[in-house]
Amino acid sequence: MDINGWLTIITVLTAIYALIPNEDRKLSLFGIHWIEKYLVGGILLFMIPYLIKFYDIVYRIPALGGFCQLIGLYNANGFKPSNIALGLFFLCFLWLIFRIIWFTPKVDANSIEYFNELLTEKSFGEFYRLFTKYTEIKTVKRNWEVYREIIFHPKFINGAAVNQYSYLLSFIKSERDFQFVFRSFLENPHSPYYKEIKEHWNSYSLMNDKQFLNRILNVNISHSIGNGLFLIFSDIVSNHLRNEEGKSGVYNQQHYYPRIREEEGFDLPAYYHIRFIGLLYSSAIENKIDISTLSNSYTNMQSIYSSMVEQMVKNIVVNDDTFKKEYPTNYHWLISEIFSINENWLTSFSEIENFSSESSYIEFITFSLSLCMSELYKGFEKHKISQEFINRMIYYHSISEYFGYSINDEMKSSIERNIIERIPEKHLEPIMDYALDEKFAISFNQFQDRNFGHTNSEEQEILRRLLKFLNSRKK
Repeated sequence: MDINGWLTIITVLTAIYALIPNEDRKLSLFGIHWIEKYLVGGILLFMIPYLIKFYDIVYRIPALGGFCQLIGLYNANGFKPSNIALGLFFLCFLWLIFRIIWFTPKVDANSIEYFNELLTEKSFGEFYRLFTKYTEIKTVKRNWEVYREIIFHPKFINGAAVNQYSYLLSFIKSERDFQFVFRSFLENPHSPYYKEIKEHWNSYSLMNDKQFLNRILNVNISHSIGNGLFLIFSDIVSNHLRNEEGKSGVYNQQHYYPRIREEEGFDLPAYYHIRFIGLLYSSAIENKIDISTLSNSYTNMQSIYSSMVEQMVKNIVVNDDTFKKEYPTNYHWLISEIFSINENWLTSFSEIENFSSESSYIEFITFSLSLCMSELYKGFEKHKISQEFINRMIYYHSISEYFGYSINDEMKSSIERNIIERIPEKHLEPIMDYALDEKFAISFNQFQDRNFGHTNSEEQEILRRLLKFLNSRKK
């Protein structure tokens, strides 16, 4: 092959190489060992030119033909030097392509600096493709302190939180890492945290096909809680509600019912957080996990909903025209949702397959309801919560269950201790009057006189139990 033929081959292969994106070419070079560089460089710069011009060189410098004589180039059956040169050239080219496709860059200052450079310049999707192509997960984990600045860069976090959250969660190494990542999910309205919670619009139970929530609240619930899930969650929610104080925005508008049921409430950011806690505890109850054994902040968790109700009541702005509406503001509707979720815990835990007489939920659920009721009593004094609203919340979400057959005696006793006994004297008669009328069509005065109306024997039994309890507490 003459020199023109070689130039043609080199030109074609160089054009092919040029088609490979610049980033891929550069990243592949970070994986090349110095021995490979010198070996390939020697072949391309010295060995191949020597073989191409072999006969001319040997004619002028016979001593340089000794090497080729040893491998039979002078024999009739030997390879032609130009063929060997071509073979070596293609081997070098294939080695380079193989390097680009299969090898990963070395973990050093140069490769990390270049990845940081690409993260700044490229879109997240482009960077993620390059980064995962040239960096194996085991390499990142093995060199975590080096890669941490890339994985936890705000641009990477925000991008991965939307579509690549499984990749992101696989690198959580410590409590600090978990809190940083979990906070990023709560602060990104496009993250799967919000998407998957919205898909639970008609379910209080955690759905199996929601990967992010299942990973946080089911598969790794003990790690999530141990790593400070409640602390981050409480901070985010508290800051959000405090920032709404004094405003007359969406929360203080009168609540409306959209025609599309699954959209209701999801224009209110706080609703997602309310549902998240609901899913957390419903999942724990259904999986027979007692959260109090996983967290040192159990006492604080009993008040996680009531602290939200407290801030909502502070933020409420009502006027006389709407005060006695079912939900004068969206805050009122959110409070009712908190009570609905508590009620769901109550009935779910009381089911035979979920109940345990040793569980902390016996006290936790009803005490959580009681703390929320206490905030409503305070709101009543400030003319932000009506007596009718209090009546509905306590009846439909606790006393109605007490009157019914869905919960067992231990939970009925818990309702007596933590809810009924804690009703302030001024609210006792209107609450009981409303509850007894709704359930049995009798008044509180009739109840006190043991006039139980047209009730059956089972209903009379629960009414006698309630009357005995109120009398024992001098109510």
